[in-house]
Amino acid sequence: MKHRVNILLYALSVTLICLFLRDNDYFVLMLIGVTFIFFVALSLGVLFMQYNYFLKSTTELSSDKCLLTFDDGPHPTNTIKILDILAKHEVKALFFVIGEKAEQHPEIIKRIVIEGHLIGNHSYNHNNFMSMYSKSRLRKELTKAQEALWKISGQQVQFFRPPIGYTNPNYASILKEMKLKCIGWTVRSYDTVHKESSKLNERLVSMTKPGNIVLLHDNLDVSANALDTYITSAKSNGILFASSDNIKTIFDA
Repeated sequence: MKHRVNILLYALSVTLICLFLRDNDYFVLMLIGVTFIFFVALSLGVLFMQYNYFLKSTTELSSDKCLLTFDDGPHPTNTIKILDILAKHEVKALFFVIGEKAEQHPEIIKRIVIEGHLIGNHSYNHNNFMSMYSKSRLRKELTKAQEALWKISGQQVQFFRPPIGYTNPNYASILKEMKLKCIGWTVRSYDTVHKESSKLNERLVSMTKPGNIVLLHDNLDVSANALDTYITSAKSNGILFASSDNIKTIFDA
């Protein structure tokens, strides 16, 4: 919706400038200016899904619970370690898995489901340039991941998170067609940047608030190493995490 409004405003601005200001000394500069503003808005829409520029994404919960989400798995060792820690704390999470990796480690996907966690579609190949895909190519990519996850888990996946969080105008119609709910985040851990688990833990504990959706990566050592201390510290601060009692309806509150 915001993308359509941006296009409309841009077209209207260019039309008005051409009709009434064509002889103005700053005519070219004004055209450059409105074009620059249009592309800045477009770029922000692509890069930051929380702006809901192309489609509506859930970035926070209407709940006092926090939801841990993990991208880019399954990983043969770190995902297992994370599952062990979650079981220890009786916390449930949402794993956005890559279809190709799921096919390589089906036993981990089955364990995720058996232990009461949710799984989400994170594309089949996790191409960093998916935000440039055509509608047909995007549909093929997501469908392939859906089919892989269905075959392994026996569940129809309901949730999706785009690789790197980048979107484009084609996402809204494809996700609606496939009945997928786009899930963003409130707290970005930047575990891809932090190399020390203690630093990552400090960041997460200081930022986590009730109702947050926390983004982590289960393919990274630092996330697996920080998770136990993070959950313990957050709980001591009064943070409640999704559990077996509410994980199935965590987005319905």
